[in-house]
Amino acid sequence: MAKAHKLPSGKWRVRVYSHTDNMGKKHYESFTALTKQEAELMASKFANDNDRKRSADITVGEAVQNYIEANSNALSPSTLYGYKTIQKRLKGIESVRIRKITSPDIQRFISYMIDNGLSPKTIKNTYGLIRSALTFSGIDQEFMIHLPSIAKKTKIAPEHDQIQELYNHASKKMKIVIALAAFCSLRRGEIAALKYGDINGNTIYIHSDIVYGTDKKWHYKEVPKTAASSRTIYVHDNLLALIGTGEPDEFILKVNPNTIGENFRRLRKKLDIEITLHDLRHYFASLAKVLDIPDIYAASLGGWKNNSPVLKEVYQGNIVSMSEEYAQRLSGKFESMTQNVTRAK
Repeated sequence: MAKAHKLPSGKWRVRVYSHTDNMGKKHYESFTALTKQEAELMASKFANDNDRKRSADITVGEAVQNYIEANSNALSPSTLYGYKTIQKRLKGIESVRIRKITSPDIQRFISYMIDNGLSPKTIKNTYGLIRSALTFSGIDQEFMIHLPSIAKKTKIAPEHDQIQELYNHASKKMKIVIALAAFCSLRRGEIAALKYGDINGNTIYIHSDIVYGTDKKWHYKEVPKTAASSRTIYVHDNLLALIGTGEPDEFILKVNPNTIGENFRRLRKKLDIEITLHDLRHYFASLAKVLDIPDIYAASLGGWKNNSPVLKEVYQGNIVSMSEEYAQRLSGKFESMTQNVTRAK
């Protein structure tokens, strides 16, 4: 907001941007008062009212663009990339003025997306962005709409024999990936972001991620996917030997998340094992349950948010010490897998 300036007459004046005409010329309004505070208050009220008038006359497409631009510095590259992708799906509603938008407008657009074969999850995410953009632009009304239901899938955890077979036939790098995903519950972006400097004795500090940006490039982030993802994991000597040593700022695998995923797909296709890389995190969670590891520690070790109030009530020192004990029990399963493996492929 522009500051007031004192005039030779002793009064105070503020100039505020009003609009840009069809010729590209900017126009301003001037507010003069006896005091600086009064002049700035008048100018602020005009600016706020003017902003509301302008926002009420924009289209859905413009509202979404404004929302993305305003939040671009706070969004992760992957979230920003997702929003940009959603923008391309707004045909059919992007030209509707937000001050005139109705529930039937949005429901027709939802039906349009269904007819075009978009998944319920994609439709939900698209509506979520539109709803956020409308609220951001001052449209607070409730819309009566129906989203397609997202079918719940019954997930079966991979068998240990499947993990063993994948590990036995994997390359050195993929052995590291499988061990970190199945026994430490790391995501592929977290695995790709690991550096030798993150290793301290038998622990690895998980605090970073590699994500795909709007520039269609991979970016290293110093912060993980979620706040709960920042954690310290325990790894066995066998895995440390497999990882080896390097300079602190050197990436352990030197590959991006997509390459990790592609290599895993080729490996499981070769062995005719129908599980995904992300299924290894499901294996971790199931294994923790089998080993009677309490949910709060399994969540802590795996980087999941735990909604239990116990996490806020227990001393952090006790959580850390117990997590290490349970982490070592999980790592013991990795030891049993590798005890007969004499060398990495």
